[in-house]
Amino acid sequence: MSWLTSTGPQAIDFGDLGVRLAIDLLAITALAYGLYYRRHRRRELLTVYASFNIGVFIVVTAISLGQIAVAVGFGLFAVLAMIRLRSEPYSHQEFAYFFLALVLALACGVDLGSLPLTIGLCALALAAAAVVDHPRLLPPIRPFEVTLELVFADQSALRRHLEERLPATVIEATVLEIDYVREVTRARVLCLDRPARAGLLPDPSLDAPLDARDR
Repeated sequence: MSWLTSTGPQAIDFGDLGVRLAIDLLAITALAYGLYYRRHRRRELLTVYASFNIGVFIVVTAISLGQIAVAVGFGLFAVLAMIRLRSEPYSHQEFAYFFLALVLALACGVDLGSLPLTIGLCALALAAAAVVDHPRLLPPIRPFEVTLELVFADQSALRRHLEERLPATVIEATVLEIDYVREVTRARVLCLDRPARAGLLPDPSLDAPLDARDR
């Protein structure tokens, strides 16, 4: 079947490829650092978004030039994405930025025949992220980790306990680890500051867990 094999190498326009790579690098920098990190402060995802974007750009470029088979390229991409995405829980916002990193790589990695079109599509994706995730439209949600010396039977009990102890409204609480021997629960929490007590939550840019001891 022809779709399982390479279509044969094509002539490479290194000048055009270099320009599209530069556009992609500028776009992913604007998305990952200019938008995501400045708003959500989760430092480790900068590396994830950037490496994911560059990886997809390389694979899509190789496929479009006929250097590797389509099935092999997308199979490799799918395996790597599954391994990374299954290793840690992500919020819906983080998945949205993940998707936009993919869109930018596809828009730049495929030769659309028009550099202004490529720039326009990237600008459209960045503008959508800037508007949809703007803090004036949606209140800023702060992520951090907590370690509790309790084991909770369900997610609702965990959320009630956190809201009693934290000066914030808990939007989402995801259990990362439960140690029944030490009776410890580690969870990732997304919180919305209560106006009267804003500023009392830990700074997520420090990337340090909050120890909420109950004994």
